[in-house]
Amino acid sequence: MFEINTQNKIPVYEQIYTQLRQQIINGELPKGSRLTPTRTLAKDYHLSRNTVLSAYLQLQSEGFIRSVQGSGFYVEDLPEYKGRTIKEERKNTDSDKRKLLRYDFRYGLIEPNIYTNRGFRKAMKDAYEKLELKKAVYDEDPQGLLSLRQAICDHLKQERGVNADPEQLVVTSGHHYSLQLITSLLSKDEYCFFMEEPGHQDSRESFIEAGYDVHPLELDNNGAIISKLKGIKNAIVYVTPSHQFPSGYILPIGRRMRLLDWASKNNGYIIEDDYDSELRYKERPIPSLHSLDHNDRVIYFGSFSKSLSSDLRVSYVLLPQSLKLYFNDSQPFINSAVSSLIQLTLNEYIDSGEYQRRINSIRNLYRKKHNMIIDFFRNYYEDDIKIFGSGGGTHLLLEINTNLDQEKIISKFKENDIGVYPTDIFWANKKKARRNQILIAYSGIPLEELNDHLLQMKKVLDEIIDS
Repeated sequence: MFEINTQNKIPVYEQIYTQLRQQIINGELPKGSRLTPTRTLAKDYHLSRNTVLSAYLQLQSEGFIRSVQGSGFYVEDLPEYKGRTIKEERKNTDSDKRKLLRYDFRYGLIEPNIYTNRGFRKAMKDAYEKLELKKAVYDEDPQGLLSLRQAICDHLKQERGVNADPEQLVVTSGHHYSLQLITSLLSKDEYCFFMEEPGHQDSRESFIEAGYDVHPLELDNNGAIISKLKGIKNAIVYVTPSHQFPSGYILPIGRRMRLLDWASKNNGYIIEDDYDSELRYKERPIPSLHSLDHNDRVIYFGSFSKSLSSDLRVSYVLLPQSLKLYFNDSQPFINSAVSSLIQLTLNEYIDSGEYQRRINSIRNLYRKKHNMIIDFFRNYYEDDIKIFGSGGGTHLLLEINTNLDQEKIISKFKENDIGVYPTDIFWANKKKARRNQILIAYSGIPLEELNDHLLQMKKVLDEIIDS
């Protein structure tokens, strides 16, 4: 007998495989036992024969069963199993998962789900059909599919004022891969690394792991203080000028020009991480730093993680001409880090105009969420909560009038099944972190549920303010 749930996210063939494997390990199916024929099992549970066959073939490939031509599948003669049981493995795996709280303001969640989007699903279907026409599937260009790179460049020109050649662009499998690409192009022996303080912790740690001397670049209410770079040569400077992460400050034009001037005169490179620049709610998106660069010193980072899904694991890097990658026939085994299917899907999605429609749609949706949250805190806590980062993006920093430190604040929320998150992780010097700040994000919360989330949050805020 099997317990099969067709509504479960786990594929049916995997459910059958898992239960049969456990029965073999437990001895319920002793060696030499003949498994139920695939056609019979499929008929009994109203499944396709291919579903059952997939489970059997997986067990066969792992050596649990063998196929006898014309007779069926039989359990192999196995030594006593000493490993963990399936139940134990599942228990351990579940305990390692991050608990999903009922009222979760977690950063990085995206709603609406891109996989429910008709345009995206059609783009993926069209991509499948294009791959079907190929006699063989081969590795794409190491820099990524040329037509996708061209589509990205066209989009960047329209939305961000970026003029770029597809030969300068590299499609990567996420932010971390983009950082690794830069550390492979700019030697730690020649360049040091400066980064906004506070700033994105993963970026900082990537350069530390790569062996660079990493230095903080202080902020004020206008973002990075460029004068702190005076006298610094041969440096890579990492900034988020259009929406500083995590504070939300916007780097003004004067500082942008001074930063570009510094890089040009001091053999510096600037990494512009333009991670959520399309999501502005009060004005047009801020022009990119790259669009002002006339001396080829800006390395532009972009991503689909905030507009589509981080699950796609697709980012891109726009390199200066001096850092362009060169590949030739002597490097035949270098291939793109992103699958052909995903690249073709994104290409179709952008070219069809659906990507721009998606951006417009979520911008309008997130604007409503953003305004609801801002109005909520201004109505209830105008004198007790200071908000950083309003006007765009998918997150806010809240500075709460309380004597509790960050750890206790977060713990209080968690006790009430509410997820809010720390900000001290963004500081290299933890002692400078503001201990009464928390980060909340709203991109993953459905609009119709947001008010309930905020009312639950209010119960805790009323308790901790002034305490």
